[in-house]
Formats: sequence, C-alpha cells, structure tokens
Amino acid sequence: MRELQEETGLGVDDMLYLMQLETGGTRHHVYEASVLNSSKARPQNEIFDCLWYPLDAVQNLKTSDATLRIVRAFQRRL
Repeated sequence: MRELQEETGLGVDDMLYLMQLETGGTRHHVYEASVLNSSKARPQNEIFDCLWYPLDAVQNLKTSDATLRIVRAFQRRL
C-alpha cells in the first residue's frame, strides 16, 4: 500500500495478494486493490505518468510481457 501511495498518490482500502510472477530476472508481486481516489492518480518519484485504460485495451499498448501476463491473469478472475 505504501508503494502505491508513494508512486501514484493513490490510497487503497483493501488489498488481495494474487500472485508472484518472475520474468527476466525480475520478481513481480501482484495485488488487487480497492482504490479510494482513482481520479487523483498523479505520477510521483520515479513514475513518469499515470493513466487508466480499459483492461481490453492493454493488449494494444506498448508494454512489457510481464504487464500483459498480469493483466491476462486478472481478466481470468473477472
């Protein structure tokens, strides 16, 4: 929760640990969060930008394989 707050300014009400994903020597810990103030996302620290996209649009973005795998795993939960 602290990391999300520090990098985006967003607060969360609750978090659920979903999975761990290792790709290219990086370990990702993936959580589902109930965001309290989603309209107030602001890039902070090393974050360049904060944008919201519909889940089905993520596959068309230039993003990492890890991000795509995480989004697909989340979509299966819906």
